[in-house]
Amino acid sequence: MKANSIKICGFHAVSLFLSVSIFFQLAVAADDFEAYRKQQQLGVQQISAEFHEYKEKQDREFADFLKSQWREFDTFRGKVRIKEPLPKTAPVAPAHIPQVHAPSPAVPAPSPAVPAPLPVVIAPVIQPVSPPPAPPQPKPIAVAADAIEIMFYGNAVSFTFDPEWKNYRLSGGAKPEAMSAFWTMMSGSKYEPTIQAINQARRDLKLDDWGYVTLWRSVVQALQPERKSEQNLLLWYFLVKSGYDVRLGYAGADVHLFVAVRQQVYATKFIKVGDQTYYAALAVDHGDSIGSFYTYEASYPAKLKSIDIQSASTGFTKTVSAQRELAFDYNGKTFKFNVPYDRRLVEYFDTFPQSELELYFDTDASQMLRQGLLPQLKKYTATMSEEEAVDFLLAFVQKSFAYKTDAEQFGHEKYFFIEESMYFPYNNCKDRAVFFAWLVHELVGIKVVGLLYPGHVTTAVALKQVKPGFSTVAYQGNQYVIADPTYIGASVGMAMPSYEHLQPTRIVKIQ
Repeated sequence: MKANSIKICGFHAVSLFLSVSIFFQLAVAADDFEAYRKQQQLGVQQISAEFHEYKEKQDREFADFLKSQWREFDTFRGKVRIKEPLPKTAPVAPAHIPQVHAPSPAVPAPSPAVPAPLPVVIAPVIQPVSPPPAPPQPKPIAVAADAIEIMFYGNAVSFTFDPEWKNYRLSGGAKPEAMSAFWTMMSGSKYEPTIQAINQARRDLKLDDWGYVTLWRSVVQALQPERKSEQNLLLWYFLVKSGYDVRLGYAGADVHLFVAVRQQVYATKFIKVGDQTYYAALAVDHGDSIGSFYTYEASYPAKLKSIDIQSASTGFTKTVSAQRELAFDYNGKTFKFNVPYDRRLVEYFDTFPQSELELYFDTDASQMLRQGLLPQLKKYTATMSEEEAVDFLLAFVQKSFAYKTDAEQFGHEKYFFIEESMYFPYNNCKDRAVFFAWLVHELVGIKVVGLLYPGHVTTAVALKQVKPGFSTVAYQGNQYVIADPTYIGASVGMAMPSYEHLQPTRIVKIQ
């Protein structure tokens, strides 16, 4: 019994010793962890301080550059995608069509010359169409002494600001010194919370690059209403601080912004600084009023990126519904559809830089247009063969829209996104090709390519059965059948006579 008591006491002693040891080890570990945590905090603080000092050094260097390194640059006229004139009216297929023989892919085009124009009736020149009026937008609301809420295509976006920004006025003296002083003022202000708020709004709305730039433009308009030069100065600062390559300049009392864009931009004036091209894409008139201006030759110390307009977002607007009636004849029967579309998306697209065909072919319509039009068409295409469904959609696009060239409608080149064809009274071959390709992809589910000819854009489809006599083009080992939504009354496989023996100058792969 006594031996058992000694064993029990020994066990308790060992347990007590282990408990004390574990407690001591935990205490030491906690102290070590706390020391480690403080050390890490000091490290983070040191890194943050060093980064802040690095940014301040960059800003000081850039402000110094801005005082002197300026010279005059000439602007160049906007580039044109299709140099050859488009037909004044949409050609009409004859009532009885002889069989058309497809050109052999191995035979080159007989001549690079522009094909002879089809006989047309010259339409009277009309006044250019104005950009779409903006849907009513609530004015910016002051939610605090240093905070504003703006409406961005129907979305509420709030941000804080430094009151000094609203009170700033560009002096009438020497511009380089004034702009250097502006950069120094902004760099010493509380700009980080504003950038964080706008970046968060971008993530929430899933904006593309151009949407992000446009959001910043709305911000600076709220900060400096009716003051274009001060708006451009603020926009320049915020976009550069957001990592984008934006170049500011002046001509007389006016301040201008030119931006670097990764893709080609058309119908917009541009300048060349070194090897980099900058476009007047933020100017309402595409830079047409700017002859030459002064800008700095120095580059910002940090690496800046070009704006990417490879794609356009379509799902971020709070939709404003508009309606359009579309009607056409097919096989002796008239079809009519009332189609809703998003007016706010049209307004956004009207600000988008004009770019390559891929942008328009690969951008979707709004959910409102998708849900309003596709089910109405699918009621008919769902019971049709592949070829008949393509013919039905061809007739829809050929006959539902009135035709007019960009020069007549706008006075300059403009390509439409799908939504824009619903708003503007006229469209032409480029816009019809985009609309038709989208319909075929969504309703027939076959591959489509865009075809660029001198003075014309059309499409071709990958039919499972290619009949003898169909006009075709070869692309990546496959035969695509011509389907022209501008050749009124033509069915799939029929090419315009002026182009049936030509190979396209470019084939656009549609994703």
